[in-house]
Amino acid sequence: MFNRWAAPQPGTWKINVDGAFWEERKGAWGFVVRGDQGNAVIAGAGSLNVVMDALCSEAHACIAGLQAAADQGMQNIVLETDSQTLMKALLSGEYDRSHGGVLFREAKFIMDTMFGSAEVAFVPRSCNYAAHEVARLGRSRDPDHPVFWMNPLPYFVNDILARDSTEPGAS
Repeated sequence: MFNRWAAPQPGTWKINVDGAFWEERKGAWGFVVRGDQGNAVIAGAGSLNVVMDALCSEAHACIAGLQAAADQGMQNIVLETDSQTLMKALLSGEYDRSHGGVLFREAKFIMDTMFGSAEVAFVPRSCNYAAHEVARLGRSRDPDHPVFWMNPLPYFVNDILARDSTEPGAS
């Protein structure tokens, strides 16, 4: 059984990412960055006017979360995703020539050049609730205007985070 929020090592930031995709080739993305004590410090959401598939939506979420963490000077990160395929794409070159290859290569480049240490981990959707819900907020955004929230986070994001920690099975 997975722990909904397992604390990373001290000094390590945890980035949960999620993407969404609809048949009309539209998508959305969201991410939440938490410190080693579980405190959320950054969240972001956006919509995608045209996206190839769900995996590309996930990759957009990954890039946005990584870039937000890098912009704040965070050095040690654990990126968590509920997409095993995204995890595999970030840990190998197997998907570098696929539809989303340019996105995977960009994410890997950010991880390699902007952080002292970067890990990628798979978590089930139940452990990625906050990122999933923030991605849902992204659906209503203008594709040209994603939103990024920093500490203090707005009440509706804090509400999502509070529900994340009080769901059955949460730690």
